[in-house]
Amino acid sequence: MSARRRSRLIAAQALYAYDMGNDRLNLIEGFLAESKISQKHKDFAVWLFEKTRDNLGAIDALIASKISKEWSLERLGRMELAVLRLACCEIMFGDSDAPIAINEALEIVKIFADDAAPPFINGILEAVRKERSGA
Repeated sequence: MSARRRSRLIAAQALYAYDMGNDRLNLIEGFLAESKISQKHKDFAVWLFEKTRDNLGAIDALIASKISKEWSLERLGRMELAVLRLACCEIMFGDSDAPIAINEALEIVKIFADDAAPPFINGILEAVRKERSGA
């Protein structure tokens, strides 16, 4: 697994813990303490976690606008939602190309979710990418 993907995975785990009610100020640091990634990649994980956490309202509104009327954010698995939020944040605010952020999200969600999750996540993220790029 690449160091950048490990950074995203750590950010996803920290966001999941945050969403489950763990709001310690240095939450992400606990996840990073055990990792063997460079400081540059640790900084990316911190940025991704904090930027997502600080923009949850806008990110959730964007996700909600892309899911069908039969679904809601509350119906999504918590880890799937964490990965989806991080990828949206990266598409909205990051410097990675959207297809890379989407592919990384799909690879990470495969670790935690069943086989139905990746196509669902991909559909939402592709809609976000198209809206953001004006395509």
